[in-house]
Amino acid sequence: MLSLIVYVLPYILGIAVLVALIGGFSNFRRARSAPYFRIRRSATQAVWRWLLIALLCGGGLYATLSIRQTFLPPDLASLWPSTPMPTLAPSTLAMVTPTLDPNATPIDPFAGPPTITPTQPTLTPTPTSFIRGIPSNITPPANATIKISAISSGITSLLVPTNAGTEFPLGTPRIYVFIEFENMADGLSWSRAMLRDGSVIRSESEAWSRGESGVAYYWFDAQEGWPIGRYQIQFYIGEELNTQGVFTVK
Repeated sequence: MLSLIVYVLPYILGIAVLVALIGGFSNFRRARSAPYFRIRRSATQAVWRWLLIALLCGGGLYATLSIRQTFLPPDLASLWPSTPMPTLAPSTLAMVTPTLDPNATPIDPFAGPPTITPTQPTLTPTPTSFIRGIPSNITPPANATIKISAISSGITSLLVPTNAGTEFPLGTPRIYVFIEFENMADGLSWSRAMLRDGSVIRSESEAWSRGESGVAYYWFDAQEGWPIGRYQIQFYIGEELNTQGVFTVK
């Protein structure tokens, strides 16, 4: 609600400044053309009042425009709550085709109630990952691992993380992720992804080219700084999630 007020208030103050300027100009003309001294004096006083209102509203307009840069734009859709329609992923839909047994004995509908044979419950398929790696002839080794060793907002000239942690301030422009890897193979498909509040905002797949084991780092940029939220950084080997780290922006 506060971000909505800060977002809308500059428009209201801008209209107030415009009205004050129109009122001041109208009374200025009246002060110059009125035939009686009392009318001219009253109009002159009104001009100063309108100018004072315009200055106050203009100052408020400048202040609110400066403050608004520190707030995220309001989510106007949240002001009108609605019940979302559930969306089914195409991979989870399946058509059931009945199979007829040619050796089955026809059932006489007048022979009495049928015998019901209980069936085994249908197993729920495991959902597949949203990551689709690149085509590769290299099979990932079973013991290949990627481990996140640190998440930070800075890095030194010696490639050491600074300000490492799990919480970062609003507007942080870059997030560094430091990893340790073992038993990898050049050419295999791997991917990295970033999620914010459960939704994918960045993902990239490529061929591995850093050798069998070692350390490395990657970063995720945001042009205007990362907004408030809970983030997950995930690393995949092939299409299997291998490791993930969590941090928040407050």
